[in-house]
Amino acid sequence: MGMLERGQINQIQLFALVMLFTLGDTLLVVPGYTAMIAGRDGWLSGMLSVSMGMGVLLLYAALQRRNPARTLVQICQSRLGRWAGSIAASIYVFGFLLLLSASMVRVLTDFMSTQIMPNTPVQVIALLFLVLVVRAARGGIETIARTAEISAPWVMLLLGLLVMFVIPESHIDRIQPFLYNGVKPVIAGSLTFLAYGFIETGSFLMIFPFVRGGERGLRKPLLLGGAAGGTLLVAIIFFCLTVFGPGITASSTYPSYMLAKKIEIGEFLQRIEAIMAIAWLFTIFFKLTLSFYGICLGAAQMFKLSDYKLFTFPLALLLLVMSDLLAPNIIAINNSAQHYPWFDMTIVVGGTLLLLAVGWLKDKRGAVGGPQSIHAEGERASDAAKEVPSGEDADR
Repeated sequence: MGMLERGQINQIQLFALVMLFTLGDTLLVVPGYTAMIAGRDGWLSGMLSVSMGMGVLLLYAALQRRNPARTLVQICQSRLGRWAGSIAASIYVFGFLLLLSASMVRVLTDFMSTQIMPNTPVQVIALLFLVLVVRAARGGIETIARTAEISAPWVMLLLGLLVMFVIPESHIDRIQPFLYNGVKPVIAGSLTFLAYGFIETGSFLMIFPFVRGGERGLRKPLLLGGAAGGTLLVAIIFFCLTVFGPGITASSTYPSYMLAKKIEIGEFLQRIEAIMAIAWLFTIFFKLTLSFYGICLGAAQMFKLSDYKLFTFPLALLLLVMSDLLAPNIIAINNSAQHYPWFDMTIVVGGTLLLLAVGWLKDKRGAVGGPQSIHAEGERASDAAKEVPSGEDADR
């Protein structure tokens, strides 16, 4: 049986995907959450999150470097054994990735139905968006990455213009004095930003094997993409706080969208928030598509199927239902955001550390020349055999 996915992406495309993924739904919801917890020091929480986020990305890069040709599902099964590995992979795919995708559909539909299209049923908005996501996922990782490469410069340009145009409305005295309530709120506020912006990039553990040159490590595109997305997010939080003050930013559901409404250049350039909304839709689209693609590919690998596309339509319907059942209203979603970072940290960061530790112990025992080394050699040989396409694929 050949590989489930034959596409290959380059490191520039990985950079674009990481940057767009980091922005994702974080652009819409995190400025408000951060201001709610850290108040006027929310921008400091953002800066702290970016520095911690670099550590999280290095952790994922370390796991990828030790297992360059495997997705996270394959790493779980090879490192933890058949049963424990399958349980760990199921928690990652159907716990973390599925819940992440459903929550993004919910955030998207809430935003569109309250801000852009108030008379359109949320189910219609979700269905239309999921049709696009399914189409992209069925196109494969190469199609997703090429689209991201084209979209990333435009998203950066639009967000750069947003920042530039609101500078005249900004007043630094609204966030002074710095650290008025001490360091604790800053640390607490950084956790939500860290979870949404960086820990969730654990979704990339499903696509690392398809990056060209991945065997040499992927630290550079990962860190640069994370830093670019994180810097834009910190700038948006900073201007939300200096334009509106901590009170309005914290009480607003989508403060960054309110920020776009403030842009007025003379009498001719007004109401351009819809253009900004398009930029945010692009970032959410890529984050949702990558997570959805990871679920489909992971499910196919767990069930030993040759085609991940079989899962696209059933899982899209499941997401449609789950997003509706996730929380009764936006208040419940805001309340769950306080506990969500710990869920992300436990499953993704905790799981990555566990796999690194188990892999290190296995490799150390194997290096001594015990029975583990023979087993490891057998595993590598079987993995290599799986990668060799058969029949028609070999002729191609």
